[in-house]
Amino acid sequence: MKKSQSNSNTLVAITLGDPAGIGGEVALKALARILPKSKSRYLLLGDFRHWKTLARRFGFKYPLVWVNDAELGREVGKGAAVLDLGGVKKLQWGKITAANGAAAVRYICEGARLALAGDVDALVTAPINKEAIHKAGCPYPGHTELLATLSGTPAFAMMMVGGPFRITLQSIHLSLQEAVTKVKAPLVWEKLKLTHKALRDWFGIKRPRIAVAGLNPHAGEGGAFGKEEIKVLGPVIQKARKQGWDVSGPYPPDTLFYWASRRPYDAILCMYHDQGLIPLKLTAFETGVNLTLGLPFIRTSPDHGTAFDIAGKGKASPASMVAAIQTAESLSKSRF
Repeated sequence: MKKSQSNSNTLVAITLGDPAGIGGEVALKALARILPKSKSRYLLLGDFRHWKTLARRFGFKYPLVWVNDAELGREVGKGAAVLDLGGVKKLQWGKITAANGAAAVRYICEGARLALAGDVDALVTAPINKEAIHKAGCPYPGHTELLATLSGTPAFAMMMVGGPFRITLQSIHLSLQEAVTKVKAPLVWEKLKLTHKALRDWFGIKRPRIAVAGLNPHAGEGGAFGKEEIKVLGPVIQKARKQGWDVSGPYPPDTLFYWASRRPYDAILCMYHDQGLIPLKLTAFETGVNLTLGLPFIRTSPDHGTAFDIAGKGKASPASMVAAIQTAESLSKSRF
């Protein structure tokens, strides 16, 4: 990667997200907080005119510099560079349209291309709307799956970072009935490996401590409430221990997060979406960060959606976007 071959400043790319949502607003508000103390450089991906409109609307006082090459973003020492990728002809705040969806996908694709080429050191993605991207013909359920395809990544996972927790999800946006079918030994081992590798390579933890949550109430109660802990999770944990990994469990989910909040673990592997997201949002509702494991580059995003109901009104909090940008910077630096 280019960054590893030079001493240039860290360059973080930030997508606009859905133009009709709050992505641009929270990105500029976040940069307004970060820029005074940051040594990194920032490259905004999207419609230059729209970024300028947002800057005026929300009082962003730093310069936005038009560039035609991402690498030039490293030379913008004050404010942020903008790589103009075009936008929509007529924007309506909070409206779901194919045009908005197509623009959002275009920004993601360019961000992935730049990250894969090493032109940027990390990618932060602002929220998109699933219905809008589907209207535009994009079949993926969200960022994670699209970025995995663009980068040729067969094994990937979503890790949520916030408060005292780093939580990897065994499955993401599936019905609970379907999520249970994903609790299979090869799939659990895959997510466990991704978690272990990320903690070592990205977070710099030499011997990560990973807790595995049970699927069933009371972790199955010895098989009385389900056998996945005995037949699937237990053997996977034993396999990890034989490799010298500090992996333990499966623990009853109703007590695991109480103990984990006191930080005896570096990460938790949860068996389905809400099992992990409920404790995270309880403790870090405004500062949670979505990190994609398995990609050949750093990608984070704020843990919220497009918030169409308040889009364009200046009410959106940038706290999660601040955390997403700072996490991307930190991981990028530790990675190199």
